[in-house]
Amino acid sequence: MNQKGFTFIEIIMTLLLLAGGVVGIFALYQQNVARSGENEQFVTATLLAQEKLETMIHNKKFSGYDSISSANYPTTEDLTAEGFNNYTRITTIAEVREDDLETPQNGSGYKKITVSVSIPGGFTIPLQTLLTDWGEIE
Repeated sequence: MNQKGFTFIEIIMTLLLLAGGVVGIFALYQQNVARSGENEQFVTATLLAQEKLETMIHNKKFSGYDSISSANYPTTEDLTAEGFNNYTRITTIAEVREDDLETPQNGSGYKKITVSVSIPGGFTIPLQTLLTDWGEIE
């Protein structure tokens, strides 16, 4: 006997497999939507840290190496007033030895600048740069 078509059990099994796939796709979608907010916070924190570093580099070029000091830049900034609720920016400036760029040494001509931005949720994004007392090449 030659039968054509699907049995009822085959149709039920196909529907169950399709339903499982759809549930999996919706779960991934939901997870991606939840993560997009976190990714936006990381990008915002990175840009806020980069903004501070670029401001300091600009100021060094036009005001000189000695203008880059802790006296001229706040160590801790609450960025809520600028529209970034629960974001905090911490800036550290340390003159370091030229041979290891870690050990503090006044008068070395090398300043290591670290700008860290803390975001809601407790994560911190740090960026670093090194400024020197070398003259500008014209």
